[in-house]
Amino acid sequence: MALKALVENIPQTRHSELACLFGSDATATAWGAEEANARRYFYRTLNEPTRACFLGVINARAQELQASPCRYFSGGGGGSTGSSATKASLSKVFDRYRDNATGEPDAIGPEGTMKYFQDIDVNLEDLDVLAAHEIVQATAMAELSREGFVNGWQERNCDTVDKQKGYVKNLKHELPASRDLFERIYKYAFTIAKTGNSKQATLDQAIVFWDLLFSSNLSPIKWSSTNTPWLDWWKEFLTTSFKKSVNKDMWNETLKFAKLTLADEDMTFWTEESSWPSVIDDFVEWVKNEKRGGSKTEAMEEDY
Repeated sequence: MALKALVENIPQTRHSELACLFGSDATATAWGAEEANARRYFYRTLNEPTRACFLGVINARAQELQASPCRYFSGGGGGSTGSSATKASLSKVFDRYRDNATGEPDAIGPEGTMKYFQDIDVNLEDLDVLAAHEIVQATAMAELSREGFVNGWQERNCDTVDKQKGYVKNLKHELPASRDLFERIYKYAFTIAKTGNSKQATLDQAIVFWDLLFSSNLSPIKWSSTNTPWLDWWKEFLTTSFKKSVNKDMWNETLKFAKLTLADEDMTFWTEESSWPSVIDDFVEWVKNEKRGGSKTEAMEEDY
């Protein structure tokens, strides 16, 4: 019953992932390090009610094999061997895409990154390209480090290109319905939007990323409502009135503001006392005056 309840609480798109974790029969419960890593990651992505059910299933399996539930997450006695083997396998995959194996042995440059993303079916012009960068914790656009690549894919139990390709495919199915996943990608994206050691992103780069994040078919948060093309207005305002770089606070607050405008098109949530960045305050006024005729209405009221 616990397993049935668990399945019912998890979206259909993740059932294949669940099957991989528990196996199709009792023989699939040999707890190696790779399976443990996958279960730890899977557990962290569940909501609280489903976590409780998940732990119930773990306890049941542990009793079956006379093992403790904590072993289910630790990978058992052979964990270090499994972990080392996975890292070695991932390093070999990484090595195949290096642009300069001699000069930069622990880096994949733009050319290798593009080839790698194509091999795992990442669309270089859609939101999944940002998701892929987040998985491997890239510190710059189209630049991958060995550490981020190995750690990111090891955590997801994907030590071959085929497994990684499958993971990306599942991610594309899950992303349009997962705001939590989207917000993780959104917040991470600022890291690769920046240039070099700068703490800010250029306005042009930020706009490119906002286009990917808020208008992609993969996005669960499309910044446009019935009567308001929010994203188009935001870009117009920034390029005509703001014309500055984008810092991390502005980046994160833009997501918060976008979600609120989709729920409240009239922006009644905004007040002069609100602690929004000044650029958002200015945008609100710009929308009222330039797009909704606020200044004209106020003038008519004053004349009256």
